[in-house]
Amino acid sequence: MSLEALRPLLESPDPEIRRVALLQAADFAPEDPAPFVTACRDPDPSVRLEAARALEGEAAPQAVAALLDRLEDEAPEVRAVAAGSLAELRDETAAPLLLHRLSVAGPAARAPILAALRKLRPPGALAPAIAALADPLPSVRREAVGVLAYLRDPAALPALAGQATADPDPEVRRAAVGGLSFASDHRALPALVAALADSDWQVREEAAVTLGKLAPPGAADALIAALADGYWQVRLKAAGALGRLRERRAVPALAETLRHPVCNLRKEAASALGAIGDAAARPALSAALTDPDVEVRKLAVRALAALEPDS
Repeated sequence: MSLEALRPLLESPDPEIRRVALLQAADFAPEDPAPFVTACRDPDPSVRLEAARALEGEAAPQAVAALLDRLEDEAPEVRAVAAGSLAELRDETAAPLLLHRLSVAGPAARAPILAALRKLRPPGALAPAIAALADPLPSVRREAVGVLAYLRDPAALPALAGQATADPDPEVRRAAVGGLSFASDHRALPALVAALADSDWQVREEAAVTLGKLAPPGAADALIAALADGYWQVRLKAAGALGRLRERRAVPALAETLRHPVCNLRKEAASALGAIGDAAARPALSAALTDPDVEVRKLAVRALAALEPDS
């Protein structure tokens, strides 16, 4: 069906008919964005949503202007789709437009704009994203953390470290902790160690994951302490990180972990002991050869083969 044949349906008084017509007309958006620009102002949010989706990546000035206006839409799903469609421009035209709109945007638009900037990763987003870490809305701060994590600029490390320990929202703290995984020096270590003692277990888990990726020697004591965490998920990630560190001081605590009721944690402990390779783990790993879980038994066999000879 041609775009001309669809035009009467696009003007139907029934919003569902208009929405379906937009879906059928979506392939025509690159050659004639005008109907979709008009539909971005439709009174029905489902129609506006499809219009914003159809304009994904469209660089025509009227299409970009329509999507920028939808960043202030009353419907959050429309705002999110509009920001994503702008991000798909993937060229130099999108980032300046988004950065300018961010400087004047209302509360509802700031998070989707930052989500789009995260995809585009323009260097000019560094300072605005750092400034957005002080936004009163947690959703905006989370997206700002995402921008900084994707930019991977060392200049963002102090801001991310501060957010990882001081933000009042645990989801923002967790995102900031994960965002520190690009650190190539030890500036992130104090914040990550502090995050291992966070009041929220998912933040502690993320801290153990990030420390496992960075494997900084200075984290060993905090990771060993995390093997006694009240949540087995935190203990599992701490065990993995200690294995990557090959931290011999962790052997007694990891050996004790081999008796934990959660089999996934026992498996991680066996793997970590094998990675460390200390002969002191032999008795605990030998006992694990009779573990009720077959995967734990397999990993215990591998770990025993990786141990250094008894002295």
